[in-house]
Amino acid sequence: MRVILVATLLVMLSACQQQDELTLAEPLNPSPVVATVNGITIHESDIDLELALLPDEMNRYRNDVHTRAHILRSLIRRHAISQKARKMGLDLDPATRQRIENASRQILIEAARQWQLAHMEKIQESDITAYYKQHLAEFAVPEQVHARHILVATHKQALAIIKKLRNKGDFAALAASESLDDSNRSRGGDLNWFQRGVMVKAFDDVAFELKENGISQPVKTRFGWHVIELLGRRAAMQKPLDEVRHEIISILEKNQLDRWYESVEKESRIKVLDPAYQ
Repeated sequence: MRVILVATLLVMLSACQQQDELTLAEPLNPSPVVATVNGITIHESDIDLELALLPDEMNRYRNDVHTRAHILRSLIRRHAISQKARKMGLDLDPATRQRIENASRQILIEAARQWQLAHMEKIQESDITAYYKQHLAEFAVPEQVHARHILVATHKQALAIIKKLRNKGDFAALAASESLDDSNRSRGGDLNWFQRGVMVKAFDDVAFELKENGISQPVKTRFGWHVIELLGRRAAMQKPLDEVRHEIISILEKNQLDRWYESVEKESRIKVLDPAYQ
């Protein structure tokens, strides 16, 4: 079990390998050196940094000695390979240099974003409430219905399906054996919940007018003939503020970040040299 766990951890950390070329040889706050690779030191804090990239549900393994040892071995291998690549001159390849530059730029952008988030004006409760009131439509949930259907090629076939249903035929079984809609036939024709506009208009018009557990007459669309059963209905509703609070905070933070990005661009001397891009 431990081997499987460690393998999983290393796979999750491997996505960060491209950052190794960009890591400083010495951390800003040196911690005990745990290994060296051709004179380059690996610190306890380097292991901590790798483990910090793991998702929260892996927290309990961050102080596990065996896990930390495996992470160290991974770091040693990655340092050795990256050093070998430099000796081979691979870091001079134009495409590789471009990838390193792009990765470095992206790391700096993320660092700037995190710094700005930490130092930006705090979102106030009044800001959250004001946004909610001004954007009620964004947090409105329209009426929805839960329906299933059987799709056949002809009007006559649809009438035959309706007759079987009225004689206590099983809708799901008939959908599985008769429906032409491969996307939901295995689910007994179940379309789950949907709002107006998701289905074609002719289908919508009938589905939203049916009574619960009601069976429609044949409905013609460009796909063929449908027999529809309404399984449930949800009235339109407004999501309460408490339910969308975190979503609004994220929106307001993004708005602040976007304004900051724009201000940084305005401070920069930018020239677009190709007229095609102006």
